Amino acid sequence: MCRRLFLTLCTLVLGAAITAAQDEADRIKTWLQGYDAAFVAKDLNKLATFYHPDVTIFEGGGVNRGWIDYRDNHLGPELKDVQNLQFSHTNVVVRMLGTDAAYVSAEYVIKGQMGERDVDAGGLATLVLVRDGGAWKIRHSHTSSRRRAAAAGGAGPPAS
Repeated sequence: MCRRLFLTLCTLVLGAAITAAQDEADRIKTWLQGYDAAFVAKDLNKLATFYHPDVTIFEGGGVNRGWIDYRDNHLGPELKDVQNLQFSHTNVVVRMLGTDAAYVSAEYVIKGQMGERDVDAGGLATLVLVRDGGAWKIRHSHTSSRRRAAAAGGAGPPAS
């Protein structure tokens, strides 16, 4: 009798923990949609609320250390130059690492115009999130763009 009661309680507790983790993962997906909206709006003040002040950003072979560095030396100038911006994350997978940390893997698409050049790119993203002051913050971001198609008449990628 005691063993059955114990197993029932364990099952209930485990089920509640799994449900709570899934609920939090769903909240993070919604949070990421808010990030995408702030990005498209080119709202640096709103975007700041998504980043930890000491964030590290690995993008395009470069490194930015801290939100201010990323804002002033990368993201801000880039957003200023792009017109008709479209940006979104898809195929988002959230993995909880306890109650105050998670990582997100996703695909992203970015489109727009920079001067006379059309931007139509995408790639993969990994975000490490921490809960800071009750809110989720990006502590580390690593993106990699998809391999570009070979130019017409070019050799293209090596055969495998």
